[in-house]
Amino acid sequence: MDYKFIYIPFSACVAETVTYPIDYVKTRIQVQKNNISFMNIFNNALKENNVFDGLKPSLMRHCVYTLLRINIYEKFNKKDLNITNKYLLAGFSGGFSQFIASPFDLIKVQYITKKNKKNIKINHMIKNIYKDNGFFGLWRGGGANISRAILVNFGELATYDTTKQYIKKQTNIQDSILLYTCSSLISSNFSTICCNPADVIKSRMMETKSPYKNIPDCIYKTYKNEGIFAFYKGFFPLWFRMATWQFTFWVTYENLKNIN
Repeated sequence: MDYKFIYIPFSACVAETVTYPIDYVKTRIQVQKNNISFMNIFNNALKENNVFDGLKPSLMRHCVYTLLRINIYEKFNKKDLNITNKYLLAGFSGGFSQFIASPFDLIKVQYITKKNKKNIKINHMIKNIYKDNGFFGLWRGGGANISRAILVNFGELATYDTTKQYIKKQTNIQDSILLYTCSSLISSNFSTICCNPADVIKSRMMETKSPYKNIPDCIYKTYKNEGIFAFYKGFFPLWFRMATWQFTFWVTYENLKNIN
C-alpha cells in the first residue's frame, strides 16, 4: 500500500488547520479597498468567532490539490532532472492540481467574504453558484488561481527540493527538523514574492458579489484605484502563513515518510 495517499492529505490538513486563521485575515485584507490593519481584522474575527469560516472547503481542497501536486512532482522528479525542468515540473504539478481543486477555493473565499454567515452549507453554495453562473461558474477566478498555484509551486516544491539537496550536499545536515525548517523558510520567501499579486487577484475575483468582470478588468481597476502596491496587499500574513504552512506540512510529511 502506498501510504503517501494518507500521509499527504493528513499533513496538508494539519498545516491548513494550524494556519487557517492567518489565511482568513489575509483574504479579508486583500478584498478590502481601504487599508485595514491585520490586527483590526483579526481582533474583529475573534470577537465574531469567524477565524475558521471556510475551513471545511479549504481542507477538501488540500485533499485534492496537495495530494495531486506532491504525487505528480515526486513521481516525475528523477535524480538526473536539471533545475529548469524541476521548476517546470513543479509549475505543472501546481497548475494542473489547482485546476481540479479550484471550485473548493471559490467556496472558501465566498465563505470568508459572505456577510450573512448563518446556516451556510457547502452543497447550498455549490447549488447557488451553479444556478447563477452555470457549471463553469465554479471555476470563477480559476485563471488567477492556477497562475498563483504555478508560482507557489515554483517556490514551494522546486525551491524546497533544490534547497534541501543543496544543504545536504554542502553541510553535514541530513534529514532532520533543522533541514526541513531551513528549506521551508527559504522556499516560503520565494513563493510569497512570486505569488502575492496573483493571490490578490484570485481573492478579488472569487469574493462574494465580485465587482470585476474578468481578470484584466480586476487588474486594471485595482491598479487604477489603488496603485501598484495593492497587488502586494496581505504580503506579511501571506508570507507568515506560507512559512508556517510549509514548515508544518514538510516536517509532518517528511517524518511520516521516514516511518516506513
